Amino acid sequence: LMAFALPEKLMPKENIKLSDINLLDPSLQENPYEAYSVLRSKAPVFLSPETGFYVVSKYNDLKRVLTDYEYFSRDLSAYWEEGIKEENKKNGYWRYGDKVKKVFIEKGWRQIPCFDAEPPYHTKFRKAANPSFTAGKIKKMEPYIESLINELIDTFIDNGQVEFVSQFCIPLPMNIIQDRLGFPKKDLSLLKSWSFDTGEALSQRLTEEEELACAERLVKFQHYMNKTFEEKKKNPKEDIISDLVTHICEDGESLKTEELISMVSALNIGGNETTTNSIAGGMLMLMQQKDKLEDLLTGKARFKNFVEEIIRLETPVQSLFRRVRKEVNLEGVSIPEGSIIDMRFGSANRDSDQFKCPAQMDLKRKNPGKHLAYGVAHHHCIGAPLARQEMRMAFELLLSRLKNIKLTPNKNDFLHHPHFALRGLKELHLTFEKNS
Repeated sequence: LMAFALPEKLMPKENIKLSDINLLDPSLQENPYEAYSVLRSKAPVFLSPETGFYVVSKYNDLKRVLTDYEYFSRDLSAYWEEGIKEENKKNGYWRYGDKVKKVFIEKGWRQIPCFDAEPPYHTKFRKAANPSFTAGKIKKMEPYIESLINELIDTFIDNGQVEFVSQFCIPLPMNIIQDRLGFPKKDLSLLKSWSFDTGEALSQRLTEEEELACAERLVKFQHYMNKTFEEKKKNPKEDIISDLVTHICEDGESLKTEELISMVSALNIGGNETTTNSIAGGMLMLMQQKDKLEDLLTGKARFKNFVEEIIRLETPVQSLFRRVRKEVNLEGVSIPEGSIIDMRFGSANRDSDQFKCPAQMDLKRKNPGKHLAYGVAHHHCIGAPLARQEMRMAFELLLSRLKNIKLTPNKNDFLHHPHFALRGLKELHLTFEKNS
């Protein structure tokens, strides 16, 4: 970004002290990478005074947290049920947890951890969902994805300009995941708003009034999903929800409504928000590094490698959480049972112990998929192959149909949505010429 006369808040901060690092600070969320570097070198396991979470920033430590089920659990329901720790009430994820919980109970909230559970319980849900995300099924989607990408490009190609996020990055993955899930097209904007609400629950920036209103909207989403489940049971189609509502588990039972809600909600947000942010971030990187754009256009670099570097450098999910099952020592820090681990994927994916020149895009990087952006082992993102395919095809078609792509002068501020866990550009204005 240094080539573009940026606002002061976007300029890299120098000489950051450990005491200055507040991951709830919107200005740090806008440009977190220098802070991540300080954390990795000075305090790879850092007890955040603002949240009470233990921030893990190095690759190997984060990989252990992801895979060591003896000490670390993805199931946060126990933390919720045991009550909100006083030190987390002021600023943490569950600031208004008790009041939100009351809204859920009064409005009929029905959800239990599924993809957030641990094996063998988690395995039950992966087996139910896996058939919808096989390599064969994703490969068969290519003509549909290609057609959708071209339709979106057609809507703006004659204008010579586009607001890339709203006109392309949002509708592409949103249309694809809703089509695969089996929701009606007419409800697309409503489903997108519910997806946004799900992500906002992780933002740690909502006021009490906003958080309670968000909770009410999410309960409405649950009622909407339940109605869809009943319709699919009566008239199943060739979509994911139909597959899930008719699935028979190894114990001979069908999936419960609460389980279906949890799974479909996770697929709804995971299938669009992250891909939207990755495509937008990738295009901005190409505008910053025209030599990489030229390498893609001339065939010197592979689009698959470019996609992996996008995901690594601008990790769309910067943070997720784990609960400590029993006291554990990590990097010489003793972490008490019941504590919450704040896993900083955006930091681990720039760890110089794992990646040479980690802040640079290297389209010839060996083992480009080594990053942790999509998780590992049992909790590797089930939709990762579909997301990669969407991104690869999107850039291949965009760069074949548009030429001389540039940032629109005086229209971009390069700001991201302020968010504790997700990273995504608000807007990206581009000009271009139509490729004959």
